[in-house]
Amino acid sequence: MLTNRYLLPTYFKAIGWFFSVTSVLTLSIYLFRGRVPEILNGDSITATIQAVFLMLGLVYIAFSKEKMEDEYIAKVRGDSLIWAVIANNVIIGVILSLSAFREWLPYVTVFRGWFPYVLFFNFYTVLILYLIKFNLALSHLKKRMKNEEQFKS
Repeated sequence: MLTNRYLLPTYFKAIGWFFSVTSVLTLSIYLFRGRVPEILNGDSITATIQAVFLMLGLVYIAFSKEKMEDEYIAKVRGDSLIWAVIANNVIIGVILSLSAFREWLPYVTVFRGWFPYVLFFNFYTVLILYLIKFNLALSHLKKRMKNEEQFKS
């Protein structure tokens, strides 16, 4: 069996969920109070720490081992990561391309105030897209294995 030395132990997933949920809740309070510039400029140490904990939590969730880690799950991990990077670049490319049409779409332009937001969320989109794709692929795999077991019985 192929072992992957870059994956974290399984219990890091729970730590990652704790970091992510608490960070999202705290950052949501900042958003609802209209204090987004403090997050982007680093004016608030609390917001900066929460943004770092969100990144750390997502990394812990994404790169902790599954209870049963094998070669096929390693392949699913690789495929999901490649898909997430491509999808992220397509999203960023579309957003940047829309800014070329600023005469027709004045509110979509990235360079009139949206660019810091795009950069801020770009840190998280690759990990979020990876987690979505990886977990969907795992759920399809579990369904397929369950159906095969029922068919054999």
